[in-house]
Amino acid sequence: MNDATNTTDSAEGLERTLAAWDDRLGALERQAAATLRAARRLRKAVQEGAVAGFAASVAALQQDAARLQDVVSQSAEPPAIDIAEAFASGRFMDELAAAAAAANVMLVQRDGRITAYPVVLRLEPRNQAVRIGRKLERRIRPSFLVRELKTLQGRPNRFNARAFLDRVVKAYAALAPGWRTGEGPLVELADIHDLLTLLPAAAADYPLEEFLCDLLRLDRQPDARTGRGVRFELGGSTGTKGAKRLTAFDETGAQHDYFAIRFIAD
Repeated sequence: MNDATNTTDSAEGLERTLAAWDDRLGALERQAAATLRAARRLRKAVQEGAVAGFAASVAALQQDAARLQDVVSQSAEPPAIDIAEAFASGRFMDELAAAAAAANVMLVQRDGRITAYPVVLRLEPRNQAVRIGRKLERRIRPSFLVRELKTLQGRPNRFNARAFLDRVVKAYAALAPGWRTGEGPLVELADIHDLLTLLPAAAADYPLEEFLCDLLRLDRQPDARTGRGVRFELGGSTGTKGAKRLTAFDETGAQHDYFAIRFIAD
């Protein structure tokens, strides 16, 4: 196949390029099925001893096998796809956003982050993959990725607010050493996350994006408590002037800003 045919036109995009190749491979699959049927007819003739039909069955199999070889030669060579360029130029994200809109999946691109609540996506050109939450996904056709995101969004929420608060309150106590009972001071959530991920391995296992999704889930359970019954309160910008804002986007694309948290031990 010549270079002109093997090179993916940048205007086509990944989705259309793969759709076109998928169509060609469909023809290959149909011809392979025809060849298999011819082989089975020949074997059946042998099993039944239909000697008079051997020559015709062999000739039919040879014809189908020759056609199959032709189709393989024409269809099985993959198109040249430059994933790193598609990621860098923004074309891949344009395609992914279009596929998400068509499937009614909210995809938010802000502040250098790509969010499809409850997960955050990261493009990894080195791996030719997209990281969805913690999972490295190498199947990156936009329409396929959107179906995966839609499935994730449809799963039941298994967030354990008590377990999350138990982790957070330990970091909180370290950052507010004078608090034991009553209403504690507001502590910046950015500092809480920094302490939770102090070790490099912990930071990789619990990135800020995942922490933000957990905060949004927690915000939806205002009556949740720690295992010892300690209440929490998420503080807004008032009273936390200068605090680092942490922003999460929900499944509708709505923005939620978080600054600080306090615990109340009754």
